[in-house]
Amino acid sequence: MEKILVIDIGTTRLKVACVDENGTIENILSETLPKTSATEQDPNLWIDRTLKLISQLVQQRKNGVFSSIVLTGNMHSLLAIDKNGEPLFNAWLWNDLRAVKECEYLNSHYGEEIKSRFFNPIIPGFPLPKLLYLKKNDPEIFDSIWKILQPKDFIAFKLCGNVFTDFTDASGTLIFNLKNKSWDEEFLMELGFSPSILPEVVASYQKIGNLKDDVARSTGLKVGIPVIIGAGDLATASLGSKVNEDSLVLVLGTAGQVLTLDTNLINELEGKIFAFSYVDPEYYLYLGTIPAGGYSFEWFSKVWSMKIEEIFEQAKHSRKNLKLLYFPFIQGSGTPHMKYEPFGAFLNISDEDSTPEFCKALIEGVIFALKESSDTIEKFTKKKDILILQSLAAKVPLIQDIIFSLYNSKEIYLSNQKEASVIGAAILGAVGSGIYSSISQAQENMVSISNLDISNKGGEIEVSERFKEYERLSKILTKAPLINSNDIK
Repeated sequence: MEKILVIDIGTTRLKVACVDENGTIENILSETLPKTSATEQDPNLWIDRTLKLISQLVQQRKNGVFSSIVLTGNMHSLLAIDKNGEPLFNAWLWNDLRAVKECEYLNSHYGEEIKSRFFNPIIPGFPLPKLLYLKKNDPEIFDSIWKILQPKDFIAFKLCGNVFTDFTDASGTLIFNLKNKSWDEEFLMELGFSPSILPEVVASYQKIGNLKDDVARSTGLKVGIPVIIGAGDLATASLGSKVNEDSLVLVLGTAGQVLTLDTNLINELEGKIFAFSYVDPEYYLYLGTIPAGGYSFEWFSKVWSMKIEEIFEQAKHSRKNLKLLYFPFIQGSGTPHMKYEPFGAFLNISDEDSTPEFCKALIEGVIFALKESSDTIEKFTKKKDILILQSLAAKVPLIQDIIFSLYNSKEIYLSNQKEASVIGAAILGAVGSGIYSSISQAQENMVSISNLDISNKGGEIEVSERFKEYERLSKILTKAPLINSNDIK
């Protein structure tokens, strides 16, 4: 049976896995990625940890033979390398918000033009405003840039020596014209950037080279294994969760995400929902997101000195007539409001509220934020009959209860894959190495989902009513100007 080696560079963990042609993860190793700050990582650590984990996996399996090596990873980083292929500075991750003023500049001078070309809102997380920030604040380093890459592209380059990116990661830069499906070199030059810094864009299942001899020797892998470029983690998580035009995938990891596919670029969604190229070129991937989705639980656990498991347990004991609401905007609102400054809040606090009520409101607020996004998507695309739960949403019964109360008109499924991004990447590796002839054929053979047992779920009307109040107040909150401490006399 054919085996694919998958490398997944996450925001917090790096994973290396052996996946067979049926989608079974036979071995998986992972390691936490240390951060120089909450929004930066050293790319050299990525490659060091990758090679270390590959070596361990090969020793564990006593076999270094794979049909292909394929990659996935977090998107929207600014990672610049020089002509020697070395990083010029730590990668600025998707959650880096330093380029706020650059976003204001782009909005005021090119707002409508950018939306029509790139189909996404101008936010600090994208590489384009980060490039502007770098050019303004460190022109010497800026002038030393040879190429800008995404995390998976950097690792692929180190493995095979060739520089490429794929359509999904390119479309998450605010430089790639979604309508033309190419880098917008004209616009880039207008901003004073050379198009030469952009890597060539290829399909997500494209072979970009073969494993270098020195990497093979150091890890125990067979020399010359094909390296497949892979895709950004949003695309691979969707692919590995069986997303299609009729389904929504709800992912609750560090961020919270709602994803679906459509064959059209929908003008009404400009500025409300993110749009990216997909691994299947016939489709576009639509994303609704709350940046502090699952991270809200981590944040709350530190503030309340509770384990995350205790939060879910305490929430079960919340009183029924809950009025307390949590707005999970501690890292910005995400979609559909697109306000990327921290302004999280608990509202409607009463003297009857204690720890269980705060825990229940916390969990509901994260799901409510995702429901706002999915409602926006469904307003302008076809109605989705299926909801597929991934990550925490597929594991925690209380989260499922809340979801069922809000989505009880849909068929709800649980992903049978614990590592959707890994499986999605493996699908691309299987197609790229010729195991399967198409993405759809590989997905059918490598991904499975199962119905959620809803026999013990009542679909509480109180949750739906609280969501309506959440929706009303979130519109007020997101339109209100934020208080700047410098304005307080």
